[in-house]
Amino acid sequence: MSKVFTTCLPPHDGHLGMEIQWAADCSDAFYQGVKLAQTWLDCSRSGWLWAAMIAERDLLPRAIERRAFEVGFLSRIHQRLRSNQDSTQPEIRCTSGDYIVQRKAEPVLEACCHG
Repeated sequence: MSKVFTTCLPPHDGHLGMEIQWAADCSDAFYQGVKLAQTWLDCSRSGWLWAAMIAERDLLPRAIERRAFEVGFLSRIHQRLRSNQDSTQPEIRCTSGDYIVQRKAEPVLEACCHG
């Protein structure tokens, strides 16, 4: 990646946060996904989780924005699901796309993923 745009998922529910570096600026879409997930978790939205995600995601024009939305949304859900588990266990590395994931508290752990 030549130019890098960074988004940050803050720690939540006792689970570590992370930074994600993108090949394009899609921070608005990422944070929109995080916010929608939090709204759903707070029971402010009724309905199925998958339906809420798909309905909002499909409003985004570019594929990388839709991917950023999904990553933000699912990362926030992941934090809640893992809130009662040890958040210091090692991450699995993957290689497949246009973003890099790095956990905030463990900068040596990095995953490269392509979409």
